[in-house]
Amino acid sequence: MARKAKAPRRRRNTGVKLLNIAEGLVQANIVTETLMDTSALEFVLGDTGIGNMVSGSGISLIEIARRPELLSTIGARAMIPGNVINIAVKSAVANFGFRFARRAVSRPIRLINKQLRMLNLGVTL
Repeated sequence: MARKAKAPRRRRNTGVKLLNIAEGLVQANIVTETLMDTSALEFVLGDTGIGNMVSGSGISLIEIARRPELLSTIGARAMIPGNVINIAVKSAVANFGFRFARRAVSRPIRLINKQLRMLNLGVTL
């Protein structure tokens, strides 16, 4: 006897989660500050001069495109055990902090997400 076909599962589109974006930005900052002496936004924007976000002594994407030899500098910094340990410890602490914060403020986040879903923006916390 043939099996009865199951109805396809339906999932709600979760959209963009702002806390995940914030956590990603913190993790990117940890790496770029350690290896390139600049923040993640300054790394991406480079010397555009938007406000006070000028790369200065750090390495940006534009500088890497102009001078590919900077990749060897980044690689050399990444091979220093102290830098790798620094990145690992900071990343673990940031990850733990975000997990703890999500649990600590889960009820207010749920209430805010309920309001945001009614606006139909595709963004949640």
